[in-house]
Amino acid sequence: MTRSGAAQGAVDAALASASSTAPAGTDAQPKKWVSAVTSRVSTKWIGGTATVLILGATAAFGGLGAVPEPPLPEVAAGDTFTGAGWEMTPQRAVLIDELNETGVRPKEGERLLVVVMDVTNVDDAARQSSSSAEGSLSAIRVEDAPDIAPMIARYDDTTLYPWLQPGVPAQLVLTWAIPASGFAGGDDIRVALPTATEYTGEFFVYGEYWDDEQIGAHATLPLDDVGAGVEE
Repeated sequence: MTRSGAAQGAVDAALASASSTAPAGTDAQPKKWVSAVTSRVSTKWIGGTATVLILGATAAFGGLGAVPEPPLPEVAAGDTFTGAGWEMTPQRAVLIDELNETGVRPKEGERLLVVVMDVTNVDDAARQSSSSAEGSLSAIRVEDAPDIAPMIARYDDTTLYPWLQPGVPAQLVLTWAIPASGFAGGDDIRVALPTATEYTGEFFVYGEYWDDEQIGAHATLPLDDVGAGVEE
């Protein structure tokens, strides 16, 4: 008889012995059966089996409890949030009748919602602030405003869709045309700031790119109505 055959015979003999000696109507048989098997089976196997059984029972009664999502960071004017390779520091928000330098022309019944923000590109290559690709500043939105990308210009020279060099801060003006009745001076607005993950392309995609874009933080800014012109 081989060694495996001998081991199997020992298990069979132990089971037969447990079965023949158990009094009728008692639970001695299952206890001895477990004892006979576990004495010859690795405890690691038993632990893994127990885990499977526990998870199976948990699934049968509704699964494991969901872990609540942590709340998104909340920032105020002058606070910095870093996401998608940008350091974004919202400074102020204004309502204005028109501001041609922003590149946005309000229609009748509209005004301009303008957010002034300090931004630094913390990536290692120059990036355009406004782009249809994920991870750009075009993903910034204002809650309860039209869900469209802002027009982006530099504050100092009014360049539209500016490129930002690595590590060089720039003050940007983000502008939306909104219904004139949408907001009023003294309101607080919530600005959704984006985050994204940078990937390195493989196979058919080359270089680095940003993906998995989502809201990373909210900035709350008081809204100042400056009427027909910006007050410095």
